[in-house]
Amino acid sequence: MKLPELLVSYKAEIEKFKKVAVEINLTSTGCHLMDDDSSLTTSKFCGKPFVPSGMDYPVGKYNKMPMYLVAQINFEQLPLLEGYPREGLLQIFSESDDDTIFESAKVRFISKEQMLEEPMTDFSFLDKIADDAYLESPTHLFAFKEREDYGNTANASTIEINGHDNFYDFIQEVAEENGLDEGDHEDLEDSFNESSIYSKIGGYSAGVQEPFSEDELALVLQLNYSDIENAQGDGSIFVHVPKEDLVDSNFSKAEVVYECT
Repeated sequence: MKLPELLVSYKAEIEKFKKVAVEINLTSTGCHLMDDDSSLTTSKFCGKPFVPSGMDYPVGKYNKMPMYLVAQINFEQLPLLEGYPREGLLQIFSESDDDTIFESAKVRFISKEQMLEEPMTDFSFLDKIADDAYLESPTHLFAFKEREDYGNTANASTIEINGHDNFYDFIQEVAEENGLDEGDHEDLEDSFNESSIYSKIGGYSAGVQEPFSEDELALVLQLNYSDIENAQGDGSIFVHVPKEDLVDSNFSKAEVVYECT
């Protein structure tokens, strides 16, 4: 773990809070929605999803148009991550509308048994949304690797470090003790947070608008739009699920949040 110089003396304390996460590396296919020829069951951003023959394609709550696939995660492609499903597909869909883009997001889980059904293959109806600005980004394939995650100042998980119960207060104390001005304080915080702000599954969420705590919720997706070619926006998507539901592959209470940078 690489730490800012002012935090090196606290390395042993910080490492106590190490979690295992799965980093997501995105590779553009160069193909847009209607030309996506990647496997229907592979992990991806945008493109065509796996839809069992007995299941409808999701439609937007407000615009009544076909939704677009934000992300599909095939859990069989992930390194083993404790507490997370080992098989099945997690899918996040959104409306292509500025006002309701993630307000009406849909999260659903396709079980291993459902993946054995014949899939939908005619996606010609998606031509209705193919020219939408949110689909200017080509399909990206996900590749996964295990990575250590040490937390960040936005995360509200309960910890105990140097007399503090969160990293935000701890970093603030270090800044004050070393007489840092506002700019240097922000640089210190940003340098520390770099170890946790990346596209991933698991680990510490870096959401700031709604402080997040692993005490009750698990991070099932953190997707940074800076990793996406021609992305509309520069923020990140966060998907959180109650831990007790995650072990049963139950995503009915999943929360989808989009935060601008």
